[in-house]
Amino acid sequence: MRRATAWFVVVGVAIIATAKPLRAAEGFWVSLATGFSGSAEPQYYYEQWFETPHGPPPLAVTRTSGVNAQATTGGGTAFFNNGAVPVVIHPTDGYAYLTGGNRPSDLSQALQRQMANGRGLASSTPDASASVPPPNANLLTLDATPPDDAGHRILTVTLTNPQGQPLVEGSLPIPSAGWWVIGLGPNPYSSTIPEPDPLPIPEPQPEPEPQPEPSPGPTPNPEPEIQPTSPNTPPPPPPAELPTEATPEPGTLMLAGVGGAGAFGWRWFRRRRRVPPTH
Repeated sequence: MRRATAWFVVVGVAIIATAKPLRAAEGFWVSLATGFSGSAEPQYYYEQWFETPHGPPPLAVTRTSGVNAQATTGGGTAFFNNGAVPVVIHPTDGYAYLTGGNRPSDLSQALQRQMANGRGLASSTPDASASVPPPNANLLTLDATPPDDAGHRILTVTLTNPQGQPLVEGSLPIPSAGWWVIGLGPNPYSSTIPEPDPLPIPEPQPEPEPQPEPSPGPTPNPEPEIQPTSPNTPPPPPPAELPTEATPEPGTLMLAGVGGAGAFGWRWFRRRRRVPPTH
């Protein structure tokens, strides 16, 4: 039984892995690029891809706040602001783009995802006469902040499905007097821009082998320091020997006792001679 469960897991993973490239072949790219005036290279760039299993639906711009926009396809161009929405675009057989500011004449670096595999502009014309978006259209809004002290602004792009669920959201700064471009078009996710070569990963260096620590030897006794002497400084005298107590011998004690007794007897005899006799 456990083998059967494992087999179903393997088959399921194989089906998912096989089906993913097929699903990824149907999708839609939204790219946002901003740059300096007079430069065709984007200074800031953001992109996102989402799946469109039933083909790219129409797209309706429902709000522009703080910017004037221009919608371009292979069929023509439409200029509009917040008072002229919605503007409906049909990027089904090619791509479209929205732009504003002092945009350059060459937008290929900002539209690489949409132009991959040689895809061109959509054949339809932007429709600025619609009163409401088509019921199946994805909804796009553009909001730009007021310029700061340096003249820079922040542009936020939000794209939702017809039910209002978010599909794409991104924000980029617009340089002072610069330009912005939003690319909109179908292309498979596998049609990627060539990525730069990855940085080489440094090979790990072998760690040095630990060296055995020397065993501590016996601590030598410090030798006495010898003070130098000079002719004017004589060496210190040797230490004086301490006197030791002498123990008297027995013969010496006897002589001292005899001498003391004789002296006492002589003094007593002389004292007796000095006393006069009594009558």
